[in-house]
Amino acid sequence: MLIDFHTHVFPDALAPRAIASLSAQANETPSTDGTVAGLCASMKAAGVTHSVTLPVITKVSQFDTVNAFAA
Repeated sequence: MLIDFHTHVFPDALAPRAIASLSAQANETPSTDGTVAGLCASMKAAGVTHSVTLPVITKVSQFDTVNAFAA
């Protein structure tokens, strides 16, 4: 069993904007496209069996929506 304890995913419609913004702010190249499907493909390629996703909010008004997606 191989567990990745720090991953992020976003709703498909939001993922392109979120990944572009976060990668620009961090000056890093993302490992996935930010979608659940992208994470699953990355996990399979790396032999990861489980991932823990960490929700990201950038303003308080996103709290309920982001937690609902995470659930």
